[in-house]
Formats: sequence, C-alpha cells, structure tokens
Amino acid sequence: MKTKLCPGWVLALLCTVLFFYGFYLGGVQLVISEVSREYGQNATGMGGLVAAQHVAVVLPVVLGALADRIGKKPVLCIFAAVFAAGCFLAGLSKNLGVYVIGAVCVGAGYSVCESVSSAVLSELDAKKGARYINLSQALLSLGAVISPFLVQWLQKSRHVSWRLPFLICAAAYTLLALLLLLTVFPKRQALTQKEAKARTNFFASRAFRLLFFSILLYVGLENGISYFAESLFSVRLSAGDLAAAAISAYWIGMTVSRMLFSAVLRNPKKTLIGCFLASAAFLLALAVSKKPTVSLVCCFAAGFSYGPIWSTLVAQATGLFPEASAGAAGVMSAGCGIGGMIFPVLMGTVCDIFSISMSFFFLAFLALGGFFLCDFAK
Repeated sequence: MKTKLCPGWVLALLCTVLFFYGFYLGGVQLVISEVSREYGQNATGMGGLVAAQHVAVVLPVVLGALADRIGKKPVLCIFAAVFAAGCFLAGLSKNLGVYVIGAVCVGAGYSVCESVSSAVLSELDAKKGARYINLSQALLSLGAVISPFLVQWLQKSRHVSWRLPFLICAAAYTLLALLLLLTVFPKRQALTQKEAKARTNFFASRAFRLLFFSILLYVGLENGISYFAESLFSVRLSAGDLAAAAISAYWIGMTVSRMLFSAVLRNPKKTLIGCFLASAAFLLALAVSKKPTVSLVCCFAAGFSYGPIWSTLVAQATGLFPEASAGAAGVMSAGCGIGGMIFPVLMGTVCDIFSISMSFFFLAFLALGGFFLCDFAK
C-alpha cells in the first residue's frame, strides 16, 4: 500500500480508469444495434438504450460536491465498483429490464469516475492540469479504438456474443476499484464556509453557463456519430463490414488529436471555435457522402475535430472554480448526462421518421450551435 502521494502513479492509474471506460464505449458502440435487435427495439429504442446510461444525470453534481468535502478517493472507489456491477448486470442480462438497470449503473459509475478523475488530474499540477486531462482523454480514445476491432475479431473467430465488452470492463473495473483504494490522492484544500459558497455558485458565472451548454451539445455530437456509425454504414452505405473500421477511425482521429493537444500549448477559445466549426463540416460531409471510403475518412476527421473539445471545456470550467474543482466537473458531467439522454433519442427519432442522413444533418446543426456558444464565451 502506497503511503505518500506519487503523482506519476496517480496519473497512470486514472488514465487506466479512462482507458477501460473508452474500451467500454468502443465495444458497446459496435454491438448496440445487436443488443437492440435482441430486445426488439427500433432506432428510437436503440437511442433509448444509449440514453439509459445517462439517467443518473444528477449524481456527478451531488458526488462532485461531496468529493470536494470528504475527498475524491472514496467517491472514485465506490463508483468504480458501481461501474463494474453495472457491466456485470448488462453483460449477464436475459431481459430488457435487467439490461436497462445495468446500463443505468454503468452510466452512474462512469460519469462520476470521469468527472472526479478529471478534478484530481487538475489538482496534480496547476499548470499541467489541462494537459493531464487531455492525456487521460487520449487514453480513453485509445481504448475505444482497440475494442471494436478486438470485439469484431472475437465475434468472427470465436463466435462470442455482444456481452463480451461488458464482461471485460466488469473485470477491469473490479481490479481498478481495489487499486484506487490503495492509492494516496492529493490532499483536498480547506475552505471557509463563505469561500465554499462563493466558489460553488457556478451558474452565476456567464462563462460557466456557456461552457455547460456547450458540453451538453458536444455529448450529443459524440454519441450521435459513435452510436449511429454502424447504422450509417450498414443501412445507408451497404458496407456493414466497415462498421467497426468506421468506429475505430473516429476514435483514432480523436486519440491523435488529444495526444497532440496534450503536448502543445493553445488558445482554448480558438481551439473550441475551430473544432466545433470543423466538426460541423465533417458531419455535413457524412450526411451527403455515398462512398464508404470517403465516409471512413470523414469519421476520422470528425473524431480529430472532436478531440480536444471535452477536455478543454472541462479544464476551463474547473479553472473557474479551482477550490471546488470536483463540484464544477460534476456539473459539467451533468451537462454530459442531459445531452446523452436527449440527443440519442432525438437522433433515433429523426432516423425513424426521415432517414439516417437527416440524423447527421441534425448533428451538423448541433455543432454549429456549439460554435456560436463558444464564440460568445469570454
């Protein structure tokens, strides 16, 4: 058991936490249509299965504030275990109800783990906090790159079911919960009651409000392309064999982008504006492209343009309230949850009523919304 703070170990451990969250995302994004077919769901219902992961939207807010008071370590340990339990439930489910309960637990686990981990990383080094968050998100993306190829290969060669990514992540997070328990975290800062109240009045800040609504839209973009890429290639482009490649191309683009932005200095506002605008262009190209190879390139380019958005938004938000970083990250995570509940269902509904192409036009419109919000932010 470690008895003193080891920043390098904390960084490595939290990056591993985010890596297996990414592994979960990439694997489930590949098999979600198979899950929905097994449980008799259409595109709207599939969006509902995705949205179920975001039902516990208020937890990051409550647990973020609690983590600022009692410490981030116990909160991380408990919700890593919740994530593991949710993966076990979903992976072993025999009916839709049990799967949904598992998905809700998974969403509660990863939303709290991601937001509190980001807060801890911002505290490890005041100057390098944003770079550390970008690095952890790059590892998340790397996990999401690996899992679709691994799961698809195992499905074809070993005839394993859609349950595999859930069970792998259940085992990984069980071990991670134990390692977190044995790790020393940065000491929380002592605050007076007056300071704590002033620092946690998040929505009194215009900048924070714009960041919050920007991340709400961003999660709609991220879930839209990642969970509906399989349908785009299978249904519209008649290239189902490229579905895993499309999801991985998207996450490869994001991994490269996040690695790049974790290593270089940048202007946060210009980065956000440029990335939202570029993502709108690539999503529009996906909506109109009829060639699978062009669409693959667009998936990579969209992922690259998405890369620094999440971490930059969170780093900006936690930087506004350094003494309540977990609380600020928790509120931002709640924005992720709201976007994750609303937009997959909306996208699935647009797909059922109109077409998958119209769903991607809808995503391009959301990206333009993020561009304007960030342009107005100071």
